[in-house]
Amino acid sequence: MRSALRGSIAGVLIALASALACEAPDSDGPAVRNLVLVSIDTLRADHLSLYGYTRETSPVLDAFARGAVVFTRAISASNETIASHHALFQSVLPTRALSRAHRAPTLTTILRKGGWRTAAFTDGGPMSAQNGFARGFDVFDAGNEGLEHSLPKAIGWLDEVASGPEPFFLFVHAFDVHSPYDPGHPWDTRFFREYEGPITGATSETVLRGVRRLSEHEHRREPREVASDDRRKIGALYDGGIARADDLLGSLLARLDASDLRDVTAIAILSDHGEEFWDHGSVLHSHTLYQELLHVPLILRVPGWEERAGRVHPRVSLLDVTPTLLEILGQEAPAAVHGRSLVPLVHDGAETRRAFPSEGVSAGSYLQSVIQGRYKLIRRNHEPGAPVELYDLEDDPGERVDLATTLPDIRERLAELLDRKRLDDRSAISHPLDDPGQFDAQTRERLRALGYLE
Repeated sequence: MRSALRGSIAGVLIALASALACEAPDSDGPAVRNLVLVSIDTLRADHLSLYGYTRETSPVLDAFARGAVVFTRAISASNETIASHHALFQSVLPTRALSRAHRAPTLTTILRKGGWRTAAFTDGGPMSAQNGFARGFDVFDAGNEGLEHSLPKAIGWLDEVASGPEPFFLFVHAFDVHSPYDPGHPWDTRFFREYEGPITGATSETVLRGVRRLSEHEHRREPREVASDDRRKIGALYDGGIARADDLLGSLLARLDASDLRDVTAIAILSDHGEEFWDHGSVLHSHTLYQELLHVPLILRVPGWEERAGRVHPRVSLLDVTPTLLEILGQEAPAAVHGRSLVPLVHDGAETRRAFPSEGVSAGSYLQSVIQGRYKLIRRNHEPGAPVELYDLEDDPGERVDLATTLPDIRERLAELLDRKRLDDRSAISHPLDDPGQFDAQTRERLRALGYLE
């Protein structure tokens, strides 16, 4: 009797949660029940045709974006996968998100507690359960290697839950664009057909590691020189990976456009960080906080927002994603989040002047940057006494002219903003890659394939 009563109460609570989830933030629009979040790792915004790139790398996303809100100046909170995604899901800076003493609610745990069914399909390695990403997911599948493998599973799960009484949250993460840049045929030759040199997708990782002189991967004294055409080929392979990922995403977006899901499902598509292609003399990511690593795509399609579709130009942060999605679904964000909901900005153009901090906390280093208005300050706190860098992003979007000595007042004002967020004890940070021995054999092998381990 007591068991039956508990079951009845549980059923009522789930039904109530589902009903609350259907309350859209805009009373004039349809109800929003479900959420799909897609993260394409290592995708820099300015290599998408959607963001003005000269190559047509993203026709599927271009078409999707015509009915969505496109944030043109979204900034990641970090320059590498693990820190960026933990910051994204918790809406706190990486130093807080990775702190041993901090275990905040995440987007997933909040939704699961509210009655959502939750599932994640990732490519493992950094995005594995061992790195803390399974929290709150009913289904967590990290056994994939790209969208070709994960999307059929994700669509199968959608088919199972779409007609159920509970709302759902689906997270898909993929390394299709990440090095090694090996998209396969025909994407490997799509953007540089006439190339006849030695660079291939399979060898791109070795070449790039030689350029970076990473001690954990390469022991060269001097960086490897790469000829101009070889550099072009590497960029073309990366762009081919984007085009392949874009093409594969079409199957998921087509399923979400079906009549049973389109009018009740919000979709967010983003990347955790970008990639460097000799922009500042090096390649890959996780080593600097320049814009080629921090400027990321962020696209949001919400039922009832059709009249608001278009481009939003004020700067935003990936820390804003979780508060935004929670508000869309009628849920309250934790009080301690560092981000803020973008719903007022989208609905009313309610822009506020604020600072946008980012951090790099991997490979034993600690980097900070902050953008406020047109200016950006970068500081390397792991190097005592190291000079800061100051850039005017409006006049100098490529961050070529360091203004730290010529604009001391602005430099000091932004440095004070960073001082408020300075990490005094890096030992409080538990970055999983600091101790690779903790991983099981499958995770280590995936980390090696992606270039994280020797």
